Amino acid sequence: MRSMISRTGQRIAACTLLASLSASVAGAIAAEPTQGTVPSATWQGPYPWNYSGTLERRPRPSLMAGACNATPTARVLLAGDSWAQYMWDDDAHNEIFDKFGQADHRAVSRSLGSNPGPGYSGPEYAVSGSEAREWVDTADYPWIANVVAELVAEPSIDTVMFSLGGNDILAGKSGGGWYKDMDLDVPGSEQALFTRILADSSTIIDAITAVRPGVDVLVSSYEYPNFNVSALWCWIYACPKRRDLSRDPDNALVSDAEINAMNLDVESRRIAWTNANPRLHFDHGDGEMHYYYGDGVSAAGVLPRPGQQAPDYLPFPGGNPLRPSLRENFRVVSGIPADPIHLDAEGYLYKVAVQTESYFFPKFRGEVSQTLSSLGGAFDGWTDGVAAGTDDIAIGDDGTRLSYGLVSFDTSAIAPDAVIESASLYLVQDTRSGSNPFVTDALGAPRLDVAASFGAPEVEPGDASAPADASDAGCFVGSADASYYALRIDLTPAALAAIRRDGLTQFRIAFSNTDPGINRIRFNDGDAPPLTGPEYRETVKQVDEVQADGSVVTRTLRGTALVHRGVAEIIGNAKPFLDLRYLDLIFRDGFELPGSAGKRIAMPPSR
Repeated sequence: MRSMISRTGQRIAACTLLASLSASVAGAIAAEPTQGTVPSATWQGPYPWNYSGTLERRPRPSLMAGACNATPTARVLLAGDSWAQYMWDDDAHNEIFDKFGQADHRAVSRSLGSNPGPGYSGPEYAVSGSEAREWVDTADYPWIANVVAELVAEPSIDTVMFSLGGNDILAGKSGGGWYKDMDLDVPGSEQALFTRILADSSTIIDAITAVRPGVDVLVSSYEYPNFNVSALWCWIYACPKRRDLSRDPDNALVSDAEINAMNLDVESRRIAWTNANPRLHFDHGDGEMHYYYGDGVSAAGVLPRPGQQAPDYLPFPGGNPLRPSLRENFRVVSGIPADPIHLDAEGYLYKVAVQTESYFFPKFRGEVSQTLSSLGGAFDGWTDGVAAGTDDIAIGDDGTRLSYGLVSFDTSAIAPDAVIESASLYLVQDTRSGSNPFVTDALGAPRLDVAASFGAPEVEPGDASAPADASDAGCFVGSADASYYALRIDLTPAALAAIRRDGLTQFRIAFSNTDPGINRIRFNDGDAPPLTGPEYRETVKQVDEVQADGSVVTRTLRGTALVHRGVAEIIGNAKPFLDLRYLDLIFRDGFELPGSAGKRIAMPPSR
């Protein structure tokens, strides 16, 4: 992922953290902690995953080119605790929106790497360590007011992704939060805590949805934590916090399975809460890391993927609730692998990919009347004016000649009387050679031409220079920067008018200039096979771990993970497809479809 964050803050944090280490660490690493024991060292200062103030961000490129009459628009606001903060700091949503061909829809936020406490007056609202009970204390905390102000300032935002409540629970016995067997001390206290968190969350949600009717809220779940941090670093947080989550830590230390069971109890309540409000939606993520990476016993892809369909979100739970997520799924900050709670950047990309697959992509895509898949065979391919091929759709150049991509659809499937209001063409990246012309602009602006056929229906060298019925008639959205990244091309009115109703419609895609060297992307064509099973990738992580004496040891972690294939997971294959949206009257056999006047008409997908 292309990081949008300056590393200066991390380097400063590393020095600060190393300065915080003392000779007391030696006692902490004498042996692995067991139930009933904990290293005696006490961490002083902010935790490794916290940082002071805000992080500098580089502007994200537009990733829109061609015949565009719009610019990227804010659609999603990330608010809440450190999970919202890290998803924003990692730029996970914008990266995944790009992967799904939705780079024109942007996520926005303002994050703080540590909780400043009461009396703070800054504009942020994704705040590490913040609790629901603080958010509703509007006299001392500005978080609700800041979210409302951002929604007012950005009227295009129609979803707030909301992550909160975890810190109220992790406050533990010492801080008025959850702990194992707490009802033995005060009967009914666990129920009272969970009820209070939901009541506070409702207060916050009511303030958000009151801004305007079009704002919905996606309630983000958490993931199975892993408090089994190595003895070198367990004393910082994981070991004392596990004890704080236990009523009798010396004799009945809370287990991983018990922590997961509590987490699932909370998420079950939040599912019921979101089901009762049509403006709330739930992101079920418990067990996603087990599904994509395995749990240390079962391999990736074996355990159930968390269900995303309301009202029951089956399978619920996902993964294996008896085991924690793998330690390598969690953040290593400044060389210190002490975090038991927050996923690493790759883990959050998986989480946001599932959010986008189930919620954001359907919302951004809108109501689609009909979807066509490209023909493949001899009708999809490429030409450089001299040679031609039909093994893929190649776009870019070879340093001398441009490569023109050709995509063909049988548009006779469109009803003759259908009024096409808009259409979007999607291509899914397969491989890349050299630099990416959609990112570098080395080849100038891309362009889309449309014709009934560029010469013969089959791909041939003459297609490079054949006349078009509509020229430069597409707005290109996305970077197409890696495998399974989708490029979306929105058709202009001229392109819509060029779509035939009695046979073939072809699209030609190319850049304007050549450039020394290879700048070429190959997209899947209409012969791409269906996704019949999981796809795996090898994972290799280089982890720098700071030792007690200040030295750094690099460990290589190897494993296997599932590939999330972006929009292809939704369509069921990586073929090019054309989304069509109809408007006005459509008649079949002389009869108007019921309720069709002046409305978009939903029709079953075809081909």
